[in-house]
Amino acid sequence: MGEADALAPDATRLLRALAALPEASFPDRVMPGEVAVSLGIAPRRAWRILRDWWARGWYEYEISAYSGRLTPAGRAVAARLDRTQSPPPDVSA
Repeated sequence: MGEADALAPDATRLLRALAALPEASFPDRVMPGEVAVSLGIAPRRAWRILRDWWARGWYEYEISAYSGRLTPAGRAVAARLDRTQSPPPDVSA
């Protein structure tokens, strides 16, 4: 069983949704915290998910966890999930 297999359902949804977004610089990108809220994930829970990913090397940020981005390792985990599950929901904000 891989690390991605141990993700909670809300963390899996958020990971897949963030990986589906195009890479863009601020202010032209949707912030991960906004994506989490759009998926119905409470801000406190989103912060915990993003910090967990940071500890795993899947996520990076400088000032705020809410405005970071997936690392190549995080995108690879999301790609593995996409091969085993249906497409992520539309999270355009």
